[in-house]
Amino acid sequence: MTIKDPEAAESAYANWQRTVSARYADQSFVARNRSGVELDPVYGGLDRTGADAEMPGQYPYTRGIYPIHYQYQPWMDLQIIGYGLPAQTRERMDLLLQEGGSKGYFDREAYNFIFDMPTSMGYDPDHRGVGGSIGDCGISVCKASDYEILLAGKNLEKTTVSMVLNAGSPGMLGLYLAAAKRRGFAFDKLGGNVTNYIWDFFGHSGGTNFSPRGSYRLIADIASYCAEHVPLWNTLTISEHNICEAGATNVQAVAYSIAAIIAVNEECVSLGIDPDTVVPRFGFHVRYGENFFEEIAKTRALRRVYAKVNRERFGCTKNGALQARIHAQTAGSLLTAQQPLNNLVRNAYGALAAVLSGVNGMTINAYDEALGLPTGEAVTLSLRTSQIIAEETGAVHVSDPLGGSYYVEALTDEIERRVFDIIADIDKRGGLIACIESGWIKQQVSAAAYQWRQEIESGARTMVGVNKYVTDEPEQYAVFQPDPEAARMAIADVQRHRLERNNERCSAALESLRRAAVEVNEGRAIGSVMENLVAAADADATLGEMQTVLHEVFGRNK
Repeated sequence: MTIKDPEAAESAYANWQRTVSARYADQSFVARNRSGVELDPVYGGLDRTGADAEMPGQYPYTRGIYPIHYQYQPWMDLQIIGYGLPAQTRERMDLLLQEGGSKGYFDREAYNFIFDMPTSMGYDPDHRGVGGSIGDCGISVCKASDYEILLAGKNLEKTTVSMVLNAGSPGMLGLYLAAAKRRGFAFDKLGGNVTNYIWDFFGHSGGTNFSPRGSYRLIADIASYCAEHVPLWNTLTISEHNICEAGATNVQAVAYSIAAIIAVNEECVSLGIDPDTVVPRFGFHVRYGENFFEEIAKTRALRRVYAKVNRERFGCTKNGALQARIHAQTAGSLLTAQQPLNNLVRNAYGALAAVLSGVNGMTINAYDEALGLPTGEAVTLSLRTSQIIAEETGAVHVSDPLGGSYYVEALTDEIERRVFDIIADIDKRGGLIACIESGWIKQQVSAAAYQWRQEIESGARTMVGVNKYVTDEPEQYAVFQPDPEAARMAIADVQRHRLERNNERCSAALESLRRAAVEVNEGRAIGSVMENLVAAADADATLGEMQTVLHEVFGRNK
């Protein structure tokens, strides 16, 4: 926006300041958000530096990556699905489809699978010590035939599959592609994404994740393979959401997410991969729900910083390499076991912030997730929240409806400035990988998490129903209970699988995977790890067996 008469605007601002000083003598209305940004009580045109004629769909995409967005194509509703065994999760998939959910772009069905902790880390159900977690907080999948059960009858060329998991990502993608191959689907028609969040900033997954350097080499391998063979597949989702959930501020989370993109791009360049060929299939998983306007501004700043970094630092020219695709999820760490129905309101405002930010996909958490796995009723209510925002609020009628807001624009600028300051600090410390290895990143996030906890416990930060407006009345809510026999059945199934398969063929495929991993680790034959993961999965290797090979070559996080 252009200030047509800056002298008049400055005079009006000065008069306003005098009025405030006279009426509210000796009082301050300056607030501070969690990222430490001081917030004035009101914003005007003078709070912006320079003119801003950017429109939605124009570089650097502050206002959105499309000129026309929800008016043409609403966000993709992707409620998280996953518990027990594949056949049991399929029941929840069918429920969501029946209730009007699971809608992707252009008449595709869309499913957002979350996996139990053993699967997420790349373990088979019969791995020592994981039995109590099988099927508990996600679905148990360890072989290609599990996908054949989970997606039986689905046209995979008309289905978008999102996979939410950590270190098990490379092997999990191999299992899915092997299952698709068995059913005769062409790889170049398959759409979806894998989180591929296989490094670990915070130590919450300990040694079960790959080493930082091994992680980035694997990410480059997957991206290179898919660019050639599975071009519609999104190969990396930087989880800003997880960084926030670990305790980081919004500014930290955006900065560390962009730093991760920088590290991946640098790895690709070192291997001779043109970032323009792989970056268009990268995206972000972003958290919403803590601070309404700050999270709108952080999204706008993330898009802007991403575009500038990829163009100015890495020479990317393709629009897809400059446009940050964002999947939104409401904040799980802010859901409370006390007065859990309050979480419906928290989720609704978080989802509205995401919509006003112009995101591409949405997961709204169930209100009862602080109590356990969500019930069918709670999942349906989350879907209804998205549908009400889309169908009743009018929020979808205008692209970037808060564009030009003095407050939002000034906050976007300030978050961008602070993000670049943190990125510069990371560069001085040797880059993100060095900062992970030294423990610096974890220290920064832990300090922010500790401050947040102190504020909650002292009452300096309000959490309704927890430290304010507390009731003593007992609350009774139904909690979903997964099948207690799931672990036993999963263990028996994988053991039967190993007995019935062609073990000679499987062993040969795993050995080929080992040779490819060694070559890739040495910077040669990039893309061959993913190729051999598909071959091993098709030879009935299990997720845990493939993961063991990869860990031996690429190392574990310490």
